Amino acid sequence: MSNREEREKVKVGVVGCGAAGLRIHWPRFLKHGCLYQLVAWADLVREKAEKAALETGVGRALSVEELIEDKQVELVVVATKPPVTHRDIAVKALQSGKHVVVEKPMATNSEECEEMIRTAEKAGRILSVHHNRRWDVDFLAVREIISSGAVGELRLVRNEFLAGYLGCCYDWAIHLIDQTMVLNQNRKFVEVTATFCQPGCSRTDENQGFFSARLRSESGIIYDVGMLPPVNGSALRPGKAPIRFLIAGTEGVAYIDWCQRPEDAFSKFISYHSLEPQKNLGDLKSIESELAVEDFYQLLFSAIREEKPNPVSAKEGQRAVRAWELICQSALENRCLSIDL
Repeated sequence: MSNREEREKVKVGVVGCGAAGLRIHWPRFLKHGCLYQLVAWADLVREKAEKAALETGVGRALSVEELIEDKQVELVVVATKPPVTHRDIAVKALQSGKHVVVEKPMATNSEECEEMIRTAEKAGRILSVHHNRRWDVDFLAVREIISSGAVGELRLVRNEFLAGYLGCCYDWAIHLIDQTMVLNQNRKFVEVTATFCQPGCSRTDENQGFFSARLRSESGIIYDVGMLPPVNGSALRPGKAPIRFLIAGTEGVAYIDWCQRPEDAFSKFISYHSLEPQKNLGDLKSIESELAVEDFYQLLFSAIREEKPNPVSAKEGQRAVRAWELICQSALENRCLSIDL
């Protein structure tokens, strides 16, 4: 038996019994049953918690207050949407001595994030943000392409996605922004330019339709992020959605289509051009399997039980929220902003 298997399971309470709680977090706990034990469900609507406990066959249905005060619960997962409730629930859970995972976006604004961070530091507890898209196989493939040097010195990354529901810009863009932060390796961003389908929408969490933003890093790398309107292909790719990622460097350009299976991660990208025509970007080593790459909850267990690094720190979550605020400011003011992010 490994040291990890010998560790006591982390007892979990989930607040929020909608799609995020039941379709995203609950399957993760099933997968990692040797690491976690879900013991309680809660929701702002008590009946939803009762339904979740019945459907999953595990855990008790509690009020949010009861779950936060429950002595058995060690980790509180805040899976409520939209993020307007994240701060209050997370702060109360941290003050009660719980570790906390909060769904992305971390909060409504960066000031709320700061309050959550201060509370976690004072309580001496882990506060982590569920930016699970860091472990998508297409994004891992992008990281591999860049780190391998196959496209040379990085100059441009385009990271775009299709969606069109109310609030989709903030809800999904925060994933793209977080991925961009990871690719930029904690270097500063010094400039942002953005435009929205709804340029006059002042609430950063209510923009809908589409948007496009360009962030420039201190090293001169351009990162384009955006939510695109739903389309049925394009002139260049009839019948297909626009590409998911485009990576351009001094020695070539690669793109990746949307994919989820690890075996597809490298079969779905194509070299557009290269200064060395004989170089085949497809020769890059592929990701062996999903299980070979530790995911968010495996890394979080190590942080709780083995004092390893937090997989997504609260400060990283706050930085993504602040980037979104600056994107919104640029769009609302219709100008390029000089930033220090």
